[in-house]
Amino acid sequence: MMPNFRNRTIGKHEARGVKTALWLQSAVVLFLLVVPSALLAQSRGAFRLLSVSLAGSKHYAGAEAAQATGLKVGDTITSKSLDEAASRLASLGVFATVDYHYETRGDSMTVIFTVVDASQFLPCSFGNFIWFTPQELREGVHSRVPLFDGFAPPGGGLLDLISAALSAMLEMRSIHAQVQATPQGQAGGPIQGIHFQVMDVSMPVRKIEFTGVQKVDVAQLQQAAAPLINKEYDATFTRDFSRQGVAAVYRERGYLRADFGEPVPHLLTGDPVANAVSVTIPITEGEQYRLKEITWSGNSAIPYPELGKTLHVAVGAPVNAVQLEQDALAMLLLFHPMGYLNADVNPKPILDDASHLAAYEIQIRQGDQFRLGKLELAGLDDARTISFQRLSHLRPGDPYNAYYWTIYLQEVVRKLPAGWTVGNPIQTIHADTKTVDVRFNFHSTGVK
Repeated sequence: MMPNFRNRTIGKHEARGVKTALWLQSAVVLFLLVVPSALLAQSRGAFRLLSVSLAGSKHYAGAEAAQATGLKVGDTITSKSLDEAASRLASLGVFATVDYHYETRGDSMTVIFTVVDASQFLPCSFGNFIWFTPQELREGVHSRVPLFDGFAPPGGGLLDLISAALSAMLEMRSIHAQVQATPQGQAGGPIQGIHFQVMDVSMPVRKIEFTGVQKVDVAQLQQAAAPLINKEYDATFTRDFSRQGVAAVYRERGYLRADFGEPVPHLLTGDPVANAVSVTIPITEGEQYRLKEITWSGNSAIPYPELGKTLHVAVGAPVNAVQLEQDALAMLLLFHPMGYLNADVNPKPILDDASHLAAYEIQIRQGDQFRLGKLELAGLDDARTISFQRLSHLRPGDPYNAYYWTIYLQEVVRKLPAGWTVGNPIQTIHADTKTVDVRFNFHSTGVK
């Protein structure tokens, strides 16, 4: 028997069924007795699936992707079965297009799905699955979702399948919880990954351990990590806190390349609290750097030697990067009262990995100078308005000092009559004129 060929492009046209002409040469009863079973199958448009394969994907192996069609060798299938399988593949979000063609020979059919991969696959992370090791999570999901390889598109049914697989794994541990998939990325930036999280299950952090520690006192790391204890475990928060707050222990001592790896949660057995978590944070310490020199750049209304007096670091000593950053913030207190509201001070390190020396360039960006525009005192009579305006040492046209109004308020409150109150200053910045208007609202409480 010659083979028949058919093609199908999902979403483009309807499937064409196999048509087989049967010539009736006797009574119907006699025909049913002698017609071959293959022809009977064809007359119903049903065939035994001999093989199913998938081609065109660069992201997935053909055999694993073919499993996602839901078709199994040996099943009896129809053109409707093929349409449903193609729709199933398309709904996952992993393929931009799905086509198929099939070949029939007698009552057997072979099917090939041809696909084009989706444009984006993102890494998947698992936030608080403390009952499983990373390997158990990967293997457990893959066994239930063959297309899972650690990556997924930002949308589509594959995310639902992964979440369902994780929920099933939790059920096997008698944990009844929902799993949520959340896109992750920098604020205002592109999505960089998909994060899966167990919802509505309390998992307090009861213990934190560090690995790779040799050059600092572990007790100091434990003290820095103390705010994490008894808080609900969150992988992202724990990672960010360790790389900022806990890492300061190293940065204060010149270990400027100390690297904190991803936290690894474990179920803490023997703890009286249910689902207690022990977190292990791996650390790569790196070498200690000493301060080579301090240089300056950028326009500054304050001479560099004057700014240098605010520094608390010494050339030749291990770099205290935390102190340098605090000193940079202190420098802003010199610029802001002079009207440089947008001033910024940035200590930029230049590391020499061969000599383990660090040179710092302190970059000054003072920006435009702002001046006081209008000083408005609302709610007072004319005489008291004039009197309180004269109390201000900051006059329209003077460099603007936002810190001054605390002192001004103290003087005003002392001179207010009984039963009167004044609110905090309302500041309106005008970028075009480089001025700042200030308004104080006065109110009578009616109480003498």
